[in-house]
Amino acid sequence: MAICFLCGTAMVPRFKTRDHLRPNVSTEYSLEWCADCDFGSVAGDFSSSDVTPFYTEDYYTHTAPIQATQPSMRLTDRLRVHLAWRTDRGVDLCASQAPRSKATPVLCDVGCGNGHAMSLFKQSGYDAVGIEPDPVARTLAARIGDLFDGTAEVLPSAIEGRKFQVVLLSHVLEHCIDPATALCNVKQLLAPGGTAILEVPNNAAHGFNTYGPAWFFADIPRHLQFFTEASLRKALSRAGLRVASAIYTGYTRQFLPGWLTAQEQIRGLTGQDRNGSWNGNAWTLLAKTAAAPAPRKYDSIRVHAVHSVAENP
Repeated sequence: MAICFLCGTAMVPRFKTRDHLRPNVSTEYSLEWCADCDFGSVAGDFSSSDVTPFYTEDYYTHTAPIQATQPSMRLTDRLRVHLAWRTDRGVDLCASQAPRSKATPVLCDVGCGNGHAMSLFKQSGYDAVGIEPDPVARTLAARIGDLFDGTAEVLPSAIEGRKFQVVLLSHVLEHCIDPATALCNVKQLLAPGGTAILEVPNNAAHGFNTYGPAWFFADIPRHLQFFTEASLRKALSRAGLRVASAIYTGYTRQFLPGWLTAQEQIRGLTGQDRNGSWNGNAWTLLAKTAAAPAPRKYDSIRVHAVHSVAENP
């Protein structure tokens, strides 16, 4: 049974699934949900040694960033993607979104992976510091800036006392064993007037409800925490951080053939019922979401957070 870290109450099972990256592992993981906080968590007492095997050798952070390409598409695929693109107002992460208070601001990318986001900020005139527990990913990111071994929950001692104009956690918080500690550390790293940028999967999306454990951004058990805008705001507030803006992103990609094929593969590898047509589900999802409000439409949410007003005299 999982306990909601936001309100302390017992959570209700939502579904169970196996790990699609390790199909030979029979362990089932239970996603449990707190309806009051609109927050989910994978049941279990995990340690860092428990989660290390979840990240297999072919995990995406183990390769250098490359420009994504899509295979040629059938006419029906092109039509679906075009219709999605016409309504997509998602904004990709870019350094210009963060206020600059210094000529050469410094970014701290917590869970920097292969350094893709660090490179974006570096190109915009930032100095970059990365924190990453995976040695393979750390080696790839070291070409961009200073790299340290650590996690959002256990910061490296080498940066103790340092403050940063931007602290970035891009698709990191959902991986954390202890998100409350991670967010307190974000506040500790943030310079006065600085901005914390956090992006997580949007688990209020119709896509999550449609595909469940096969949803691309479910990715259990690497993803242990499941946020919506409401629960993310509540978590940040508890840590002494205030959301200054919220941006929903990630719509068109949900209808790309490669994305749908990956979900179909996840469905098969986790032993889920294969009845029904995934293409049909994609068209249904498009119909549901084309005019839907942002929380139901997009697959991710990015927030900019600052120290709470009460913390700044």
